[in-house]
Amino acid sequence: MKMLKKQAKGFTLIEMMVAMVIGLIILAGVFVVYLSSKKTFNLGSGMVNVHENGRFAINYLVKDIRRAGWIDTDVTPSEGFSLTQPLTNFKNNQSVAGGESSDAITVRYYGDKNCKGDVPASGIVENTYQLVPGDDLSELQCNGVTLLSNVESFQLRYGVLSQHGVSYVSADSITPQSIIKSVQVGLTVASRQKNVMSEKTVSVKNVLDEGPYSFSDGRYRQVFSNTILINNSGSLPPDELLVSE
Repeated sequence: MKMLKKQAKGFTLIEMMVAMVIGLIILAGVFVVYLSSKKTFNLGSGMVNVHENGRFAINYLVKDIRRAGWIDTDVTPSEGFSLTQPLTNFKNNQSVAGGESSDAITVRYYGDKNCKGDVPASGIVENTYQLVPGDDLSELQCNGVTLLSNVESFQLRYGVLSQHGVSYVSADSITPQSIIKSVQVGLTVASRQKNVMSEKTVSVKNVLDEGPYSFSDGRYRQVFSNTILINNSGSLPPDELLVSE
């Protein structure tokens, strides 16, 4: 009796190539989904980070600037019960590496400690806010202490009392006779990570009348602003601004 031998049969070259192509297509699809998910995650985390940091910086500035000119009634500072300069050191459009031309201001009021934690010898706190170069982008500092990194624009406008009410002007228009009733603050905050936006080129149109600014690093950016009333200036309007009945 003759034994029939089964002939072993394998894959042909064409079948192997087709299988490889299908495998590569599946891997490519998985890789695309991974990249898309990673980019979405980076954008989401960048937006949350920028929003939280921006709100923190604005709230900090609002709280501190609102104190300008405040005097503790139990203590008499060197300037008496009314600070002659609750706001000073007005700077407009200073150049800063890693950011746009920005402003600076010093806030003065009676207090125990300044933003650096130092106790003022005269009893008057002086907090100076400005942008300075950072490791990558510029950062917002108070008396040399970093409040927030990745701040690309810090703009200020001052509500000055005039015969027609309150007009908002830049620091260049402030004079010793100016009665400042309010301060507008604007910040542009960027994400730490680059290339999280679908389009690399992003334009920020307006930060308190400054701009537009154009960026091409793909970072997420948001503008934060607020208007702060100055209630403790202790200054009376000059005679020419008073309306007689």
